[in-house]
Amino acid sequence: MSDDHSKPEPLLKGLKVVEMATWLFGPMSACVLGELGADVVKVEPHEGDPMRGLIHRVRDDVDWVFEIANRNKRSVALNVRTPEGNEALRKLLADADVFIVNLRRGALERLGIDYASLKADHPRLIYAHATGYGTEGPDIDRPAFDELAYWARGGFMETLGTADSEPVRLVGAMGDLPSAMNITAAVFAALYQRELTGEGQFVTCSLYGGGIWANGFAIQGALATGENFPRSDRYSAFNPLYNSYRAADGKWMQLAMIQEERFWGPFAEVIELPALTEDPRFAVAADRRKHIREAVELIEQRIAEHPRDHWAAIFDANDFPWAPAADSVEIANDPQAAANGYVRTMQHKSAGDFKVLGVPFQLEQAPTDNYSSAPDLGEHTELVLEELGYSWDRIAAMKESGVIP
Repeated sequence: MSDDHSKPEPLLKGLKVVEMATWLFGPMSACVLGELGADVVKVEPHEGDPMRGLIHRVRDDVDWVFEIANRNKRSVALNVRTPEGNEALRKLLADADVFIVNLRRGALERLGIDYASLKADHPRLIYAHATGYGTEGPDIDRPAFDELAYWARGGFMETLGTADSEPVRLVGAMGDLPSAMNITAAVFAALYQRELTGEGQFVTCSLYGGGIWANGFAIQGALATGENFPRSDRYSAFNPLYNSYRAADGKWMQLAMIQEERFWGPFAEVIELPALTEDPRFAVAADRRKHIREAVELIEQRIAEHPRDHWAAIFDANDFPWAPAADSVEIANDPQAAANGYVRTMQHKSAGDFKVLGVPFQLEQAPTDNYSSAPDLGEHTELVLEELGYSWDRIAAMKESGVIP
């Protein structure tokens, strides 16, 4: 009798993914596929993905930055510029379902691993190209990081902040990680179509396209009106209850009471600020627009009288839309994040219990917690070559000639 409570099989068990990508955009997509059960083989140059050791380790037992996008993988260190290394890559692709790359077009063509070169021999292959600026147009060969293509050219530096503030800096991988989910979605769409037609295809996403998509509210406004979305500060907010305020303990909170008239009276009552309803300057929304600074300053002064936890209890008791401006440590320890698997604990090969980011979605009938530690550089080279049919004598010869380290 089967056990109805047994853990279901990983969704992508049996799917083979070859990744030849660096940094975070492409590798994070492969990581998600691995988390869903795919066998992901990461092909690296002898010096490794430059993401390795990029940031000084706060913890000596784990390269936590590399773990973000490279767990759930096997690493093969291979000099694909040599004829024998290139041949080994092609053998690796022979039964692959997905090939994820982020090299620029010229490098792919020189190596003979662009989609046009592989398509005939790999008709079922999903070829996923993660790019900076897309595959068409005058700027396809520009060097790109998410600070450049996603954040700066995608419009965030000019959209965010106040009218006279310096540009808001991108932190970490704010463009890479959401863009990785874009290309993962494209891979799933292509896999679904392959189920229908039996044919693979080329799919692509770019950091620039991801930035435009994420900044769509402002850019759609420009498309419709020909004007830039205006910057504003807290004192010129359209709605005083759709604004941020700082509590007595220095912690910030964001209010999002978009239905201003619905919430204005109840809000004034629970924070015990009768001036908001008694002062004729704030009688209706149209009047508040004329006196927005005064309204914001009144609320600001009242909120500053108590710590954030005080207001949290009041706002939650009244079901007001609000959220704390959480810092990273608060999020890492947030029981809400843990309850939904957004932060998980895995068994790391050298660190033991180790908290990691989980994929931001769950599937009822498939696990999304297929975790293994990020591999050491070239950790699985010999094993994978043996799986491809290479003899130990030939593997030794490849090591001697520098094809593998």
